[in-house]
Amino acid sequence: MLNQNSYVLVIGDAGVDIVVHLPEFDENGKADFKEPFLLGGGTSANTAVALSRLAMSTSFLGTIGDDAQGKQVIEDFKQEGVNIDHLIVNNDLNTFSTFAFIDENGERHPYIWPKRDLAFQSLNRDQIKDNIFQNVSWVHSSGISMLENTSARQTILSLFKEAKELGLTTSFDLNLRVDDEFDPDYHQAIIETIQHSDYILGSGENEFHYLSPEQHWLDTIKQLVSANQTFIARMGDQGSLAVQQSNTIEASGFPIQVVDTLGAGDIFNAGFIYACMKGYSTEESLKYANATAAFSVNKEGARSSPTIDELEKFLSTY
Repeated sequence: MLNQNSYVLVIGDAGVDIVVHLPEFDENGKADFKEPFLLGGGTSANTAVALSRLAMSTSFLGTIGDDAQGKQVIEDFKQEGVNIDHLIVNNDLNTFSTFAFIDENGERHPYIWPKRDLAFQSLNRDQIKDNIFQNVSWVHSSGISMLENTSARQTILSLFKEAKELGLTTSFDLNLRVDDEFDPDYHQAIIETIQHSDYILGSGENEFHYLSPEQHWLDTIKQLVSANQTFIARMGDQGSLAVQQSNTIEASGFPIQVVDTLGAGDIFNAGFIYACMKGYSTEESLKYANATAAFSVNKEGARSSPTIDELEKFLSTY
C-alpha cells in the first residue's frame, strides 16, 4: 500500500469542454435542442479532478494560456481541491476548448479548437520546479499530450524516466487520437513511455491495436507486458481486462443506462489509481474503476465523477 498522505502527480492537458447535444427530431421533423453547457475538460485534468473527488491528494502539472479558458481551468482546479503549484501559464499560447457533440446514443464526437498554438503541447523541463516529485508517490499522464512532436512529448517521457528512477509508481493512459496514418516517431515515443510505466491503460481494440496493427490487440499486449507491469483494457459495458505476465484478470461492467460517455476513460483511470493506492488487489481495483466510470456515464459531462461516498453507495447497490 502506498503512503496515503502523498500526492498523485497528474501531467498533461487541461482545457474547457463545451457540451452540445445534437438535436433530436420528432416524427414531424421538429428539432428538440438541449441547452449547451460549459465544463472543465482535458483528459489529464479530468483524471486529476476525479482523483481529488475520491479524497486523493492530487497535483497537476501542465500548461494553459492566459485567457478566459485558462482562468476557468484555474477556478475549476481550486474548487475541486487540485493542487496547482506546478501549473504553468503561457501568455503566448491558447488553452484549448473541446466542442463535445453528443449523439442520441450518448456517444461523443469531439472537436478541438483552436487548432494552433495550443498551450498543453508546451511543457519544457526548465520551466518545471526542481521539487516536482516531492511527496509524490504516483505519476500519471495521457498520450494525447504526446500526439504532436512538441516539447510536451519529450518532457513527459523524461519525467516518467525520472519517476521510475526514484521508485515512484507510474501509469500511462494511451488515449491515442490517431488516424490510419502511422507515425513512427509518435509510435516510438509511446512505446518508450510504456517501458517506464507500471500500469498502461487504453480502450481495448481501439488503442492497443495501434501499437502493432498487424496482429490482434490482445496478442500485442501479451507481447509487450514485462515483469511488474499491468496492461488495462477498458471495454465499455463489457467491463475491463488486466493483463500481467503470468495472469489475466477480467472484471464485469455495471448495467447502467448511458447518458454521456465524455471523459469515461479518464474517470476510470482515477477509480483504478484510487483502489491501487488503497492497497486493493488488481481484481478489486478493476471493479472500482468500472464502477467509477459507470457512475459517470449515467450523468452529463466529463466531470460527472463520484465522490468517495457516492462511489461506495453505488457499489453497495450491486
